[in-house]
Amino acid sequence: MAVYPPLVIAAGSLANLLFAAMFTARVVAPGWAHLLGLSGTAMALPLLGASVIAWQHHLSAWEIGLPLVFVAFALVELAVDTVFRLDVRHTAWLWPYLLSFYLAQWAVIGAGFRVSRVGGFVLLATYFVCLAATAYSYRSVGHGPA
Repeated sequence: MAVYPPLVIAAGSLANLLFAAMFTARVVAPGWAHLLGLSGTAMALPLLGASVIAWQHHLSAWEIGLPLVFVAFALVELAVDTVFRLDVRHTAWLWPYLLSFYLAQWAVIGAGFRVSRVGGFVLLATYFVCLAATAYSYRSVGHGPA
């Protein structure tokens, strides 16, 4: 069970930092943005592993379920951006899409705080880095290419 806290904190923090890099790349190096976004989304795999570990060790539903919110977001993200290549960022689906993104981040932050106060604050700090990069990207290029 000792692997669950660092797994959640490391995967969640890395996802936030990779998403921050993706948002920054949309402005300064657009060719890298998709790969960085996929890399952040791939952090769903270790978070899925954390949920499996939590289930195997009979941890609470919160420890099992919170990382799964990110996994659910990752499946939506892969379907939207990679499999079907849908342009939800310029449609009425933008707000539900953004809500799923932020809900996934908040769920991982919640999981982090459940296992470690310091880890929760680390996740919160990387979330704010991502949020700043999101604002920079939005001010510079909007929601990305049409």
